[in-house]
Amino acid sequence: MRTIICQALGSLLLLSCNGQPTSKAPVLIMNDTVPIPTEWFLKLDYPEQLCHWVRHMRQDRSGTLWFGTNHYGLIRYANDTLEYLADSAGITTGRINGIVEGADGILWVATDGEGLFKYDPATRYSARHGFSHLTTKDGLLHNEFGNMAMGRDGVLWVGTTNGLCTYDGRNFTAIDLPPNTAVDSVSGLSPTRITFLMEDSQGKIWFGRERDGLFQFDPKETGPRRILKHYTVEDGLPDSSVSGLMEDSKGRLWLGSMFGGVSLFDPSAVDEKGSKAFTNFTKDGVIQGVEAGAFYEDRAGHIWFAAEHQGVFRYDGTSFTNYGPKDGMSSGGIIAIMEDREDRFWFGGFGGLFRFDRKTSRFTPVGKQGPWN
Repeated sequence: MRTIICQALGSLLLLSCNGQPTSKAPVLIMNDTVPIPTEWFLKLDYPEQLCHWVRHMRQDRSGTLWFGTNHYGLIRYANDTLEYLADSAGITTGRINGIVEGADGILWVATDGEGLFKYDPATRYSARHGFSHLTTKDGLLHNEFGNMAMGRDGVLWVGTTNGLCTYDGRNFTAIDLPPNTAVDSVSGLSPTRITFLMEDSQGKIWFGRERDGLFQFDPKETGPRRILKHYTVEDGLPDSSVSGLMEDSKGRLWLGSMFGGVSLFDPSAVDEKGSKAFTNFTKDGVIQGVEAGAFYEDRAGHIWFAAEHQGVFRYDGTSFTNYGPKDGMSSGGIIAIMEDREDRFWFGGFGGLFRFDRKTSRFTPVGKQGPWN
């Protein structure tokens, strides 16, 4: 076992070269025996980074920061302590795809092949650091999934390779969905794979399915009436492979796709505008980048997202600003964006973790020593 515990030197705030206060270096705890690839088809050596790939981020109600990674399991930062949790928590998969928190403070972690992990902070000091494990043996439709949404009623919605199901804390229940209608669905990973999932402000569930467009689903209904709408390219969707989805504060949906870029969709305008309820920014030539996702609305109401090999975009309601290497953003594969309660602005993806400084409009790589505070 490779176990490293390093106590940071110094307990007082130090001054950086530009005179700004910086936090002391954190206590570093690594409980990681999962082998990290040294030879791969992509560069994995980023010594100045937290890890080589941050896939998902969450700040829980206690203020703890959680980072889901490739190969490194979960990373937790709290109280000036940075802790790597992999097989010590029972996680040996190569990818963490999602993290959500319930109203009870329980954290749920989606993996790429090992099912669902539950973290209960009340049992943090147990043998597995508070983690328990649910798989297909417990009723989960498939151990490979990456899409979750916590409903307002406390029901967890889980999108898997084998379709959609719910978990009420005791049982998994499969949701009966109509067959995939895509002509070329078999050329994807699985015709039943849920590609993205979210609950909107009205309690409706939206999800994408492998090459089969966008669905609106009413969890309160039963039978065929549960599918309220099904949108495809014929309805204005630029591409039928949905890779990202977010509802903004105005009730509009921001959509990313694998092959059609970024769109803005106003569901309330469908009856009036038809297919023109979709504004397809990429196809209209307003922005570049085909595979898009990581949508996030900041406190100012600006919309952020990323497009593969095109850096990060910000939309202020009128125009788009593109950030890339000239601004310190060295990653062309950002897939997670989050502001935390301390007003820190995080960007994660291939190449690791970055922080954005609003005053300078610059991105800074984040390593084990920070910058954190």
